[in-house]
Amino acid sequence: MSDEKNNISKFYNNYVIINFDDPSELKSKDKVLKKQMEDLVNIVLPSLAKLGETNSEMPVGMLLASLVAENLVSKEKFIGVQNNLKEMKKLGEMLQFDIKLTATLNALVP
Repeated sequence: MSDEKNNISKFYNNYVIINFDDPSELKSKDKVLKKQMEDLVNIVLPSLAKLGETNSEMPVGMLLASLVAENLVSKEKFIGVQNNLKEMKKLGEMLQFDIKLTATLNALVP
């Protein structure tokens, strides 16, 4: 397995689901959220870019689905993280997140 796929699967496996509609949960998981946002920009985005260099014909969605197909991430965890990233993306559109974070979220979730 490539380092890049390992980095991305590690992100998915360690990801903590956050209820973005609950202000008290957002406040209590502030550090977790910040770390996950940093990991998206500093680990996931560069890893996707590197994988894209060697698999330029493969869409990001198929590349991510391969994490499940290769048993690097469970289907349930993958779906949970993707759904949570969609919620983060919606929040980012309202709060105008950093451009790199927004670009990463756009690449990961349609």
